[in-house]
Amino acid sequence: MLTRRVAQRAVRHGPAASQLARSSVFSQQRSYVVDPKRDGGDFTLTRNKYQSILKENFPLELGGSLPEITIEWEQWGDCSLPGNRTILVLPSFSHSSHAASNRDDPRPGWWENMIGPGKAINTSYFRVICPSVLGSPFGATSPLTMNPLTGEKYKSSFPQLTPADMARCHAKILDDLGIDSVHTVIGASMGGIQALEFAAQFPDRLDRLVGLACTHQTTPGTVAFRRVQRRAILADPEYKDGNYTPGLSLEGMKVARELGMTCYRSREEFDARFDWNPTGPMHFKAATFEVESYMDYQANKFARLFDPNCYLLLSKAMDLTNLGRNALNLAEGTSRISCDTLVIGIKQDLLIPIQEQRNLVNILQSYGRNAQLVEVDSKFGHDAMFNGQMQLDVFSPLVREYIEEQLASILPHEQHRYSSL
Repeated sequence: MLTRRVAQRAVRHGPAASQLARSSVFSQQRSYVVDPKRDGGDFTLTRNKYQSILKENFPLELGGSLPEITIEWEQWGDCSLPGNRTILVLPSFSHSSHAASNRDDPRPGWWENMIGPGKAINTSYFRVICPSVLGSPFGATSPLTMNPLTGEKYKSSFPQLTPADMARCHAKILDDLGIDSVHTVIGASMGGIQALEFAAQFPDRLDRLVGLACTHQTTPGTVAFRRVQRRAILADPEYKDGNYTPGLSLEGMKVARELGMTCYRSREEFDARFDWNPTGPMHFKAATFEVESYMDYQANKFARLFDPNCYLLLSKAMDLTNLGRNALNLAEGTSRISCDTLVIGIKQDLLIPIQEQRNLVNILQSYGRNAQLVEVDSKFGHDAMFNGQMQLDVFSPLVREYIEEQLASILPHEQHRYSSL
C-alpha cells in the first residue's frame, strides 16, 4: 500500500547522516513511499520522489548566484545502502528525474530498460538516485521559478548556468543525504557532460564514471547547430524577450526542435524509416512527405512540454562545456578525473562526434588514468542511447559489466552467493 508522508527534511541513515540532518540547509517537501512489507524478498525496495530546497546562496561559475534552489529527485532500490552501493544517474537535456517507472509513477522512464532489478543499473544490488537538472523545467529551479528576491518569475533574467553548476548542485543533494561518495556516476549526452564535471570537481566522491555520447569541451561545429536553434526561438515575435504567453507553443521552439532532430539522428535512419512517396499535398506550405509529418508531430509535442527560456538556458550551458575553464588548460582540467572511466561513443553521432570521445579518453590515458572507450555503430546517431532496443542489445551489457566488475568485493558474501545462483 502506498503511503504519503510530509516531512521537513530528507530521509537519512546512519550516524553521519544523523549529524548532517541537524545542520543541513536542505528541507524535504514531500515523499511517496512504498510499504516495504509488500515488497518482500531480501531488499527493501523503497521508491521515493523528493523535492529538496537549498536554503542558502548558490554561487555560479560565471558570476552571480541563486538565492535558493529547488531540486526534485527520485530513487530506486534499498535507500539504506551505503555510498559504495549507490549509483548517481544524471539526466540529459530534455529529461526529468523520472529515469524509470516505480510504484508512485508507473509511467516508463527515459532509461526504463537500463534501471531496475536485474537490469544494467541493477536495483537489486544498488541504490539509484536521479536528480533533476538545475535550470530544467522538470522539477528544478529554472526560469519558470519564482525569484524569492523579487516575487516574480525569473524568465529570461535567470543567470547563465554551466555544467559545472549542475554538478555542484548534484553534490549538494548527496551532501544532504549524508553520502560522501558513490560507486558510479553515469549519464548520457548532457547527463554525461554533468558526470564528467562531477568527476573533475569531486574526484574523491566516486569510484567509477560512465559517460555516453558526451564531451569534455564543446566544439564549434556543435555550437553552430545550437546557435541556429536558439536564433529560431529568439526571432519568434511571440517570444517577446522571454515574456511570452504561458502555455503558448512558440513556432520558434518547433523549428528549434526540428533542427535538433536532424543532428540527433542520422540520414541512414531517416532514409530507412520513412517512405519517399508523397503522402500530402505537393505544395511548399504543406507536409508533402512522411518525414515532414513526423517532424511536425515531434516538434508540436516538444513545444508543448518544454519551456523556451529553459531551452535557451540549457542550450547555452551545453555550449559552455569546458573542463579547462578553471584549469591551466583543457588537458589539465580533464586530468582531474582520476576514477576508472568508461566512455561510450556512437560513430554516427552528428551532435557530439566520436572524435570528441576519442580525444577525451586520449587525454585521460596520457595522464595515466584507467579510461577506456567503446565505439558503437548505430543508425540512431546521438539518440541511440535513448532507443529502447539499443539499450537492451548494446548499452545494457556494456554498462552492467563495467558497473558490476568488482561487485563481489562490496556485496555481503551471502547476498553475492545468492544472487549468482
